Amino acid sequence: MALGGVLFALGGYEPKNPVPWYLLIQVALSAISVAVIEEVLFRGAILGLLRQSFAPLPAAGFVSALFSIVHFLKPAQEQVRTVHWYSGFEILPGAFWQFSEPLLIVGGFVTIGILGLILAHATIRTSSLWLPIGIHSGLIFAKMGLNKLARKLEDMTPWFGSDVTVGIGSIAALLFLWFMIWFIFLRGQFDSNAA
Repeated sequence: MALGGVLFALGGYEPKNPVPWYLLIQVALSAISVAVIEEVLFRGAILGLLRQSFAPLPAAGFVSALFSIVHFLKPAQEQVRTVHWYSGFEILPGAFWQFSEPLLIVGGFVTIGILGLILAHATIRTSSLWLPIGIHSGLIFAKMGLNKLARKLEDMTPWFGSDVTVGIGSIAALLFLWFMIWFIFLRGQFDSNAA
């Protein structure tokens, strides 16, 4: 949310008129459900399986890279028209359209990869999915809430690109968040494990 305040202060975004506050309930439900599904799959199942054969760092790195890549496999908005049982097969060839924009891929891959590492770190340190689900749903809520309640005025490249998750500012914000999560939640966990 602080990042949203910075974006407003820099003139990159402005509130919609009128502000559609009622959309926040839908955003909250989406954020929670997506976070639960993705955390159970990536940090629960895949990271859990990999940690049986690999050390925590390589397992976390692999899951974070996979998590990042999967976020780029989505169809262009105009591709989704009517949903049928075979719709997934229809949109599969167009799911790779974002790979034609190298800067978007590199910027987004790094940002989402860092998020994946934060979530893996929280999972490994707490041996639980509750903290990663909370972090993940909070970030989704903030991003989707910004998109629903405000409109973008200008591109602030290289700090923030066409999407708020791409750019140097996004990476800096995530690294600061990682430090705060470690300081508040994981530091004591580490100290008690070391003793």
